[in-house]
Amino acid sequence: MSDTETTTTSTTDETAGPRTTRIDGSADDYLFEAELYDLLWADLNTLDLPFILTKTEEFGGPLLELACGTGRVLLPCAERVERAVGVDRSPSMLAQARATADAAGVPEDKVRLVEGDLRDFDLGERFPLIIAGGQPLFHMPTDEDWARTLDSVRRHLAPGGRFVAGVPVFQQEDFDKYDQRYLFVDEVRHPSTGQRVAIWDYSAFDFDVQSITRRRVTELLDEQGLVVQRRHDLRTNYYRFPDQIRGLFEKAGLRIEREYGGYDESPFDADSEYYIWVATPAD
Repeated sequence: MSDTETTTTSTTDETAGPRTTRIDGSADDYLFEAELYDLLWADLNTLDLPFILTKTEEFGGPLLELACGTGRVLLPCAERVERAVGVDRSPSMLAQARATADAAGVPEDKVRLVEGDLRDFDLGERFPLIIAGGQPLFHMPTDEDWARTLDSVRRHLAPGGRFVAGVPVFQQEDFDKYDQRYLFVDEVRHPSTGQRVAIWDYSAFDFDVQSITRRRVTELLDEQGLVVQRRHDLRTNYYRFPDQIRGLFEKAGLRIEREYGGYDESPFDADSEYYIWVATPAD
C-alpha cells in the first residue's frame, strides 16, 4: 500500500491497514461490517452493477466513484477503463477494497483509493465520468450537505463529463413495510472466521426530516444457532424525492439529461421504484 499522502485537509490516500477512526477523528461506523459488506449486499451486483458497467463503456474513463466502499462497483468498472479512483470516508471499507484488488492482482496505479469526505475533497484532476453505486447521497442530512457534495462533483467533472447515480424512491408501501419493524436481512458465514452471522434491521422513519434510522442487530451464532454475541449499530439515512433532487442539481449547476425509473433504463414515472440520472455540467 502507498504511504499516507495528504492532498487536502479532509482527504488522504489509503493508509496501511484499517483504523478505528476516520481522518476527521470520528468513529468508523463500518469497522465491523466491512468484511461482511459484499456478502450482505451481493444482490446489488445484479441490480445496479450491469447498468453502471454499461455507462462506463459509454462514457469511458478515467472514472471517479463516490463512496466506493469495498470496491464492489469500482473494481469491475476499473477493468473497462485505463484508471479508476474511489473516494470513501471509511478506512476499513477502503482497506477491504485494497485487499480485494490485491487478491485480484490489480496494480495500485490502476486503482487509487482515497479517504475523504464527499462534501469536501480535492483530487486535483477532472474526470469524464463520476459514478456512485448504491445510494451514498442518502447519507447527506441536509440540503447544504447535498449542495456541498454536488459542488465536489461539479469541480471534478471534466467539460462534458457525466455524473451517473441513483436513489430509491420511497412509496407508501415502503413506509408500511419497513417503519418500526424488525426484519431479517440475511445469515452468512464470516469470511475470516467461518462463524455463522445473522443480521436483523429495525427501521424507523421520521417523515418531517425525511430520515430513516436503522438499528442493525448482528448476531454471532454457534453451530446450533444459539447467539454467542450480539452487536447493535445505529445509522441514519436521509432520503429525498425526485423533485427535490432536481432542484438541488439545478442550484449546483448540473443539468440532468437522462432520467430512468430503474436500472433496466425503463422510463421514470410516478410509480418508479428508483430515480436514476445521468447529469452533466449546465454550462
